Amino acid sequence: MRAFENQEEVLALIERVREQNQRDMARVEAYLAEADGLTGEGFSEDGSVRAEVDEDGLVSRLDIPDSALRRGSHLSEMIMVAIREAQADRALKVAELGQGINGAQTAERVRDVIPEHIRDRIAERRRGDGRG
Repeated sequence: MRAFENQEEVLALIERVREQNQRDMARVEAYLAEADGLTGEGFSEDGSVRAEVDEDGLVSRLDIPDSALRRGSHLSEMIMVAIREAQADRALKVAELGQGINGAQTAERVRDVIPEHIRDRIAERRRGDGRG
């Protein structure tokens, strides 16, 4: 533990800590403002069923064309694939946005728990949207 020579050193340290805390809080507030309202989008493997999840990761929209309705027992699987992809899309967006606060480690951990084929589909769709 460091021994302080005088009161001014202690006050200077406290001021530096206070300033750093203010910067950190500003970054957290900016992150929360940006993360609020982030949604996710996902599709069935054939691209016909589309799901969207809201800022809480809950399904907010589900688009099922008539052609998909004719898929019978496969329809529920198509819906689940679209929902899971939408949730993964949102989770990746939140993790990527948070890199400014907690570094790349959290984003990497989130990527690691999402199956590779889903990550690849999301990345491919983003490239197609021009979002890289």
